[in-house]
Amino acid sequence: MKITTKAFSGILFLLLLSPQLVLARGKSDFLMDPVPAKRGEAKPLFRTQPFLQNPIGGNITISWFTNSPSHGWVEYGTDESLGNKMETRKAGQVVANVKHHKVRLNNLVQGKKYYYRVASREVLLYSAYKKKFGEVEYSDIYEFTLPDTVSSDFMALIFNDLHKRGSTLEGLLKQVEGVDYDFVMYNGDCIDDPENEDVALNFLSFSNNQVNAAEKPVFYIRGNHEIRGAYSVNLNHLFDYVGGKTYGAFNWGDTRFVFLDCGEDKPDDHWVYYGLNSFEQLRNDQVEFLETETKSKEFKSASKRVLIQHIPLYGMGEDRYVPCKELWSDILNSGNFSVGINGHTHSFAYHEPGSLGNTYPVIIGGGPKEKDATVMILRKVGESLHLKVLGFDGSILGEYEF
Repeated sequence: MKITTKAFSGILFLLLLSPQLVLARGKSDFLMDPVPAKRGEAKPLFRTQPFLQNPIGGNITISWFTNSPSHGWVEYGTDESLGNKMETRKAGQVVANVKHHKVRLNNLVQGKKYYYRVASREVLLYSAYKKKFGEVEYSDIYEFTLPDTVSSDFMALIFNDLHKRGSTLEGLLKQVEGVDYDFVMYNGDCIDDPENEDVALNFLSFSNNQVNAAEKPVFYIRGNHEIRGAYSVNLNHLFDYVGGKTYGAFNWGDTRFVFLDCGEDKPDDHWVYYGLNSFEQLRNDQVEFLETETKSKEFKSASKRVLIQHIPLYGMGEDRYVPCKELWSDILNSGNFSVGINGHTHSFAYHEPGSLGNTYPVIIGGGPKEKDATVMILRKVGESLHLKVLGFDGSILGEYEF
């Protein structure tokens, strides 16, 4: 049979596409291009600076976002030459072609200073047998020190109910200039009602930059307004919660922190939720968690115990919906907590032990408006735990020792 030149070209084309022949081709055909391609977008590759989370047990998580799908990793070491590299793998596969990068550094020496930078290269092509990448871009070099098991001292800043008001956060930070804090806690309703990823990331990035989260770990506690909005279901994925849940416990030195998630401030069947809320099980799960936690060695051996949750169990008024009070109060009241720290009411308050059925002092932070806003400075020095509450103008609203 005579084969024409046109037919031969068509057969050759089909043969070159067949899997069998593709697998027989040289290995060099499957490698990334030796010369990185230039980025095709005007936007910078890095969307956010890196931020530190979950610095527990000699481990820490470093997260950042890029504007384009990328392959990211962390370079780190005990001096600025770095020398170590870590990337995230799942089931044997390197996590690449993503915009949200989350890398966990494990088995670090507690109390030792580390240096790091994050790196990303844009993924220009990600197909089965061919990958193309842009040039590698690096962040600045940052440093951090994990809490150790020897020193019991620390300094922490606590904010609540910012409701995405950047000017409020900036004003409060002016009142704590020069405070050498070790970590930061955002106690709910800070990234409120997020309608999309841009809104959530914009304030997350802003608030992280304001407190230098590239070098100071940040803990995020969920408030009821973080449960609302079109992006709220996805909001939890931005964070690396201790224990992987929105409630849990951890040690900083010899102080035990217990943080809880109260859910929403209205019943699940309230019309405004359209049948999409179901917090009863979450609250019941925390009963079991608290029973286990308060019996644990870590809890019992702690020199101080700090309870943090967004919605207070005490001081809310008889007409308010507070289902957690009935579920949790007996366990918490028998837990010998040094202090309970809350938000939600948008009004600073202090309730001394025994005043409302509470066996521990309860302190409630202010709200998003300048006249109500507060920042708390929690400090452990030796055997003493101190808490100072400052207003937007720097006035001392309360100062306590536990």
